[in-house]
Amino acid sequence: MKLTVVGSGTSVPQLVRGAPCCLIQGGGKNIVADMGTGSVRGLLLHTGVSPAEVDLVLLTHLHPDHCADLVSFLFALRSEEMARSDPLLIFGPGGLEDHYRGLRRIWGHWVEAAGYDLAVRNWPGQQIQWGPFLLDAAPTVHSVENLAWFVGESGKKGVILTGDGEATEDLVRMGRGSEHVLVAECSLPVGEMLPGHMNPAQAGELAAKCGSETLMITHINPGVEPGPARSEAQKKFGGEVIVAEDGMEIEI
Repeated sequence: MKLTVVGSGTSVPQLVRGAPCCLIQGGGKNIVADMGTGSVRGLLLHTGVSPAEVDLVLLTHLHPDHCADLVSFLFALRSEEMARSDPLLIFGPGGLEDHYRGLRRIWGHWVEAAGYDLAVRNWPGQQIQWGPFLLDAAPTVHSVENLAWFVGESGKKGVILTGDGEATEDLVRMGRGSEHVLVAECSLPVGEMLPGHMNPAQAGELAAKCGSETLMITHINPGVEPGPARSEAQKKFGGEVIVAEDGMEIEI
């Protein structure tokens, strides 16, 4: 099972960091977690995976920097070059189904499936087996509903991606029940606080509470310096701390 960081940034445009997006690969499947602006091109650039090869999309929440490229993704699938026949599943928080209905009102058939089965679903609120993967989700504290996703290929070993938001007991419980790499938001510089987001120390504390094997901090704003952020997180978490970069690959 391999994780590739497609976008490690935020809503603030940066030359070296795209908007949030990760690719998880294993068992012959391609799973995309979040799809911020530029993610469709980023997938091709960093992983060589085209829209036609994506099997599952997991959205943490419906802020534009995490889901704006969903339109570009669905539109690309209508092109002859990206045509597909395999089914596509898109999971997200409560409100995703309404969000997609809104996209259809705006864009019409250009965001509808052509030649394949498309299912856009709110998360059902319980662990499910999807092919070789175990999928689970837990809420975080954010300004809108946000789901931290667990994706595991063998038993309880896998990756947790927080999207945005501060820790909840549900998230810690999900972490404690698995062996995992934690991919955690770290929007804030050392010492800064903002409700609904985390700084490096908070990300480190979350990793420690979850019993994570490795912490990868991502969702990096321009004011977050990688070196000090890593050092601050390490004060709270004894495992390996990685600062995400676009194109970075790690084995789970």
